[in-house]
Amino acid sequence: MTQAVSYKNTNVSLNEEEKNGKLVKGMVLGAVIGGALAMLDSNTRQKVASNTKSMKDSTMEMVGQVKNDPSGVKNDLQDRMKSAVTILKEAINDAQNLYEKVNDDIVGQVNQVKEGSTEILSSAKEATSDLKDIGGKVKEAGEEVMDENNNQSSGNMNSDSTSNNSTRFNSSSSERNDSKIPGQLGS
Repeated sequence: MTQAVSYKNTNVSLNEEEKNGKLVKGMVLGAVIGGALAMLDSNTRQKVASNTKSMKDSTMEMVGQVKNDPSGVKNDLQDRMKSAVTILKEAINDAQNLYEKVNDDIVGQVNQVKEGSTEILSSAKEATSDLKDIGGKVKEAGEEVMDENNNQSSGNMNSDSTSNNSTRFNSSSSERNDSKIPGQLGS
């Protein structure tokens, strides 16, 4: 037969508490072992002893002051706190002034540079379009010159070509008469 096993929230929370308890115990045990190993070094032992002694002395001195003049210690502590608050307020005001200065000066200058660069960019675009227009006009002028030269050249070429053609024809016919046929002996 099988039995139904029910898990309750209390069992889960107990298991977590046990695990957490073991973790804390392990951490404490590790710290103790680490501290003990550190104490094997004589320099570390001397530093720990001197620090402990100075903490003890300052604590005893503070306790003595509080016993002798509790209101004086209280007033002194309040004065120190007020002084610290005043210094912190000044630091906050200085930070706010710096923030405003940065916003006014630097951000303003950045915006001016941005506007200037936008103007420069638009001017460059206008110059580019103007250069394209100028280039188009130069090209058109070049085409006009070329068309005029072609028209004049073709007129000259026609008269030249006729005279050249007749000369060529005459010269070629004379070449034919003077040319030797291969294999023919002297003529």
